[in-house]
Amino acid sequence: MNLLLLTFGERLENHYQAVFSILSFAKDKLINRIIVVTDRSEFYSFLNEKVEIINIDKSTLLQWQEPYQFFWKVKIKALELVQSKYPDDHLLYVDSDTFLAKDLTEINDKLDKGHAFMHILENKISFNSSNTFKKMFKSLNGKSFSNITINENSEMWNAGVIALSAQNAKEIIKLALATCDEMCATDCPRRLIEQFAFSISLKHLAQLNSCETIIGHYWGNKEEWNRLIADFFVNAHLKHLSVDQQISILSEYNWNQLPLEKKKRNSAEKLKKLINQIFPIKTIRYFES
Repeated sequence: MNLLLLTFGERLENHYQAVFSILSFAKDKLINRIIVVTDRSEFYSFLNEKVEIINIDKSTLLQWQEPYQFFWKVKIKALELVQSKYPDDHLLYVDSDTFLAKDLTEINDKLDKGHAFMHILENKISFNSSNTFKKMFKSLNGKSFSNITINENSEMWNAGVIALSAQNAKEIIKLALATCDEMCATDCPRRLIEQFAFSISLKHLAQLNSCETIIGHYWGNKEEWNRLIADFFVNAHLKHLSVDQQISILSEYNWNQLPLEKKKRNSAEKLKKLINQIFPIKTIRYFES
């Protein structure tokens, strides 16, 4: 099984999240190789032989978004690139804000049978109360994309994890690309089109499973996890811990110490903003040379 992460841009948190994720997965013997598709290879050089870097640039990212200039199509293209390079291996894609809490045996066993995984079933798009889901369902309901008809039972799965079997990965990725482009040609809101394209494609061509009890995805509480990760790396740097030592620490980590999701009330955020406006910072002073 090959592990794939896609990172780009200058936001440092995206890269230290990715490295933290890599270190959590590196302990598992079922991982043949760890592949990072990135335009910032310098952030991963210290991992040495632990990772394979595939360098991309801005022009590649722009090309991957064609023909509808849909940004998140780049995730599907990254999977296509790695699958074509290693067609005989299972492929496990994870977002940078993930970690491996258990071993990959269950996932690998089901991939051997041609199954597929995404992180978790979010909901049927007809049942979700969010404005984005409502607009998506209104736009896509009753329409067919690459012979997949969207209806009230069509499901949206979280794409923080995508695991594909070597048996059908090429076919699934091809279908995801086609459905993504076809939906981009409609008036459907684009924010979740790539995620929905994966959801319907994997569901159509494989038995789709969730893996939220194996892989954690802290998209709903990045603020606290980012502080934890920063503390982890500062501690590792000050103690001169090797990469192997960091992997060893994470192999016995307490993954329950922080919530994966923490939803704040809008009224609390509005009140905090109002208080900051009423009581602004009194003094700001910089060093003068």
